[in-house]
Amino acid sequence: MQSIKFFRNFLLAAREHRKVEEKIQLLLDEFLDGKYIRDKGRRLGMARYAQKNFFSILFLSVYKALGIARERRMLYGVINHCLRGLVTGTDNLLDNEYKEMLPLNLPDEAVRFKSVMHILLFDRFLFRMMNQLVDDGVVDRQVAAGINVALFGAMVPIGAGEAREEGGVKEIISPAAILDSVHMYKGGKLLCLSFVAPLLVEKEQRERIVLAEQGIFCIGMALQVIDDLTDFYADLRDRRHNYLVSVIHHEGTVDERSVLGQALAERSGDGPAIEETFQASVGLVMERAIGEALQGFELLARAGYWLDRQQAVRLIRQLFRLRGVQRLLPFFPAEEDIRQTLTSPGHDAMPAKKF
Repeated sequence: MQSIKFFRNFLLAAREHRKVEEKIQLLLDEFLDGKYIRDKGRRLGMARYAQKNFFSILFLSVYKALGIARERRMLYGVINHCLRGLVTGTDNLLDNEYKEMLPLNLPDEAVRFKSVMHILLFDRFLFRMMNQLVDDGVVDRQVAAGINVALFGAMVPIGAGEAREEGGVKEIISPAAILDSVHMYKGGKLLCLSFVAPLLVEKEQRERIVLAEQGIFCIGMALQVIDDLTDFYADLRDRRHNYLVSVIHHEGTVDERSVLGQALAERSGDGPAIEETFQASVGLVMERAIGEALQGFELLARAGYWLDRQQAVRLIRQLFRLRGVQRLLPFFPAEEDIRQTLTSPGHDAMPAKKF
């Protein structure tokens, strides 16, 4: 019954997110000359849409579970989408890639300029939404200004973390240090941006929102560790911090450290499958990440979210597929092992309570 309730509400949140994107499209039409906007093409089917927008939809569903009125959670959804656009545009520039969030009718090759346009447009959209919060009587102008200040204040440390890696790192710091000084920001606190506005507006629900925020922080930390499994060789090439690299270097077997040493010397951006070459360390990282994610979903459940432990485990499995590491699912620990990970001293290596 709980699983049915979760999927029903997640589907409703996905439909709400389509409305959020429609609002973004209206803002795009308002700010940009039509000749620079192309047709979006066919709508994605619901399954593919939910996969592409999983966390945006998750946030909307959490807002609903917390009892936040639809009008306000839709506004928060638009704010979240603007923040996502700002982060995506910035990541595009830093990582020399292009992930599109706005249908811009500009040359395919103009990826840097389109990324700059993303940043400029989403910043304007965000400013407009703050004004709308005031115009709609959701908050007064002082609170809206406070949200603006708080959002910027929360984003700066996240960006500063990226800045520290931009020139390449020169040492392999400990797993705990990576979590404390790197993943805490670009993993945990990045997802917690979705609670900045609700924490300032939804005074009556503050205790539950704080609990949900803690849960999202844990999930964000875990997912950044999962991403490190995907990005292992790319992070070696680009000299970025990577949790798996750190675990191998500080806690891995003699053979694993030897292979890592060779990979560090080559930094080719490619190599043998990590699940075969670093089996022991991959298993350890998987246990820690899954334990942290499960702890996050348990905190969400305590805040009133519609997800029991069994469904959370299934959802975490799905997250591995969403992050492109489904080949690592054979390493997925048994529930008893997950429970031990959550309560063992070694679990302190993932400090999910640090805000």
